[in-house]
Amino acid sequence: MAGRRRLNPRVRASASEPAGGDPSVRASASEPAGGDPRVRASASDPWAGAPTSELGDQVLPRWFVLTAIVAVVVAIAVAAAAFLLPRRATLPAAARRPPPTAAYTTAVGDVEVGGSDATVHDAACPLLDGVRIAGAEGDRAQLRRGLAVLCNTRLPAAVRTDVRAFAEAGGTVRFATFEATGVDSSATRREGAPEILVNTRFQRTDASWIAPLVVHDATLRRRDPATAEAALAARRAEALACDRLLGADTDSRGCADADTVTRLDDPLAALRAAGFR
Repeated sequence: MAGRRRLNPRVRASASEPAGGDPSVRASASEPAGGDPRVRASASDPWAGAPTSELGDQVLPRWFVLTAIVAVVVAIAVAAAAFLLPRRATLPAAARRPPPTAAYTTAVGDVEVGGSDATVHDAACPLLDGVRIAGAEGDRAQLRRGLAVLCNTRLPAAVRTDVRAFAEAGGTVRFATFEATGVDSSATRREGAPEILVNTRFQRTDASWIAPLVVHDATLRRRDPATAEAALAARRAEALACDRLLGADTDSRGCADADTVTRLDDPLAALRAAGFR
C-alpha cells in the first residue's frame, strides 16, 4: 500500500535484544553477562562471591572456619583454667582489718588523699560538734549524710564518749584511696587533730554505711590499736552501731565482718592469729 513502509522480518529486532536478534544470546539486563543464574548475586548480599560447592550450596570461607575453631579452643582452655588453677584463699573476717602501723590504726599501705582543706560540719548534732569534713562538694554531701545517721540514733554511753572525744579533738572525716583496697577505713596516729579516712568506694554506697566505720575508728584510736583487746572493742562498737543504725538487713560487708568476729567462740584468739598482740 502506498505510503506504508514494510520492514524485513529477518532484520526486525526488539530494543531489549542484543544486536543481531539471535534469541540464543538474549539476556536480561538484570542478569550478569552470560546469563548463568548460578552466579547471580545481589550487591547487598555479604556472602556474594563466597565459594560454593558443586551443588551450588555456599561454603564458609576458610578464614571463618579457622577463627571459629580457635575461639572454641580458647573458650575451653579458659573454662578449664577456672576450675583447675588454685583459687586465692578468702581472708577470715578477723584478718580483714590488719594490725596498725606507726601512721595508721589499721594498716592500709600507701594512702592517697585529696588536697582540699577541711571545713567544720556546721549541721552537726551535739555529739559531733567540732567534727570537720573534707573533699569535693559531692564527697562532703555523702559524708554529711553518713554522719547524720549517728545523730539520729541513741548509742551506748561508751560509744558516745569515744565519738565525742574525736569531735572535741577537731577530728576530720574524709575519703582516701588505700593500697590495701579491701580495708574499709583507718584513723591517723600522728600528733594533732586526728583524721578518719574512709575508703573511696563508700562514695558510691549507701551513705549510712559510713557511720559504723566512724564508730570503729573513734573507738580504736583511744586504745592501743595493736592489741587484740582494742581490736575486739572496736569491732564490738562497730557491730552495735550497725545493729542500732542500720538494722539486721544491711548489705554492708563491714557490718557482716564485725558481727562475725564478735560471734566467734574465741575472738581474741582469732585476732591474735591475724597479727594483733
